[in-house]
Amino acid sequence: MNERIAISIEESGNGRETVAEHFGRCSKFKVCELDDDKTLIKTEIYFNPLVGEHNGACQLPGYVKQFNVNTIIAGGMGQKAVNNFLNYDISVITAPGLLFQEAFDLYLQGKLSGYEACKHEHHHHHEHNPDSEHHYDHHHN
Repeated sequence: MNERIAISIEESGNGRETVAEHFGRCSKFKVCELDDDKTLIKTEIYFNPLVGEHNGACQLPGYVKQFNVNTIIAGGMGQKAVNNFLNYDISVITAPGLLFQEAFDLYLQGKLSGYEACKHEHHHHHEHNPDSEHHYDHHHN
């Protein structure tokens, strides 16, 4: 069966697409469908209808669920949104600070997994706890 992953996207001024730091504030979702060989067969784009809504992040999992995705990738996500996705059997991966293409490539290589829920919904500073269940290999030179 084909695998479908949704990635929350934030566009910066120069057209660069990054993984949205705050799931609820992303401008759109890119849904990538992969076949059994992990080959990208199609990409769909859905705009975030709740952008700027105070409780948008809590309502978004129900919206994203309609795209029949198996996984959601975002920069950061509060525990409520994480729980909503997990209740829908959608895996959550947090990948802060990556470009869309980097996140997508790391995911295909099996190097992106796990999530770290934001402790404070409206707090902008992320403490990265080395003991959390957050795993990814990212340019360690």
